[in-house]
Amino acid sequence: MRKTIYTVSILLFSMSGTNAQTMTYNHDASKQAQIEVMEVGAGSLTPELYYKVTHHNYWEGAKATTSVKNTLRLAANAASIPQVEYADSIQADLEGRAKIEAANIADRQIDLAWVSEGNKIENRLLGFKNNINALSGKTGSDEITAWRELGQMYDFAIKVTHNAYMPNSERQKQYMAIYDEIVKSNDNLLLRVRYLTTKNQADHLIQSMSRFQHRVSENATAGYNRWRDASRQGSTGNSLNNNN
Repeated sequence: MRKTIYTVSILLFSMSGTNAQTMTYNHDASKQAQIEVMEVGAGSLTPELYYKVTHHNYWEGAKATTSVKNTLRLAANAASIPQVEYADSIQADLEGRAKIEAANIADRQIDLAWVSEGNKIENRLLGFKNNINALSGKTGSDEITAWRELGQMYDFAIKVTHNAYMPNSERQKQYMAIYDEIVKSNDNLLLRVRYLTTKNQADHLIQSMSRFQHRVSENATAGYNRWRDASRQGSTGNSLNNNN
């Protein structure tokens, strides 16, 4: 029973395939002629009597040897030739621009400027931070904190420039500007350290001189008192001798 059903199924499938092929190559001549006229603007329409009676102008236009559609198509084809060249030029420009943009993206994502400038900036900034420690004992904590916050500001500026989306040429300019600011601030810091050092030395010298002058004054006063006492004792002794 199963074998019979299988055989019948194969026969039905073969028949359907044959019918499909027959339908594929069995074209309607009248429809094919109408599609041809629609596509190229000229041809023979069937049934001829039907189109001649009901669509006479359309039938006459289809019989014409020169088609308006063909003329327009030829003109459009001729006009499209320079457009193809123009499109190729646009494509070439876009491809060139895409390559430039890809290079720009790579230039903005890799910080090559830091490779050449980073070591110099870090050394200068480290020297600036070490010089801040020289202020200890010479000035108040508020001033020392202000100088340290300035160093933190330079750290932040370096970090922002490193993570910024900019070309390396512009990034290098920013690094050089930061370096110049660090150098300027370090020079001002050294001047401040020298001033405070000199001021403290002068204050110690003045204090020492004041103590010395105080001791001199005390010694002078003591010497005067001794001289005065000695003078009094000498006057008293002379008076006693005269009485004797």
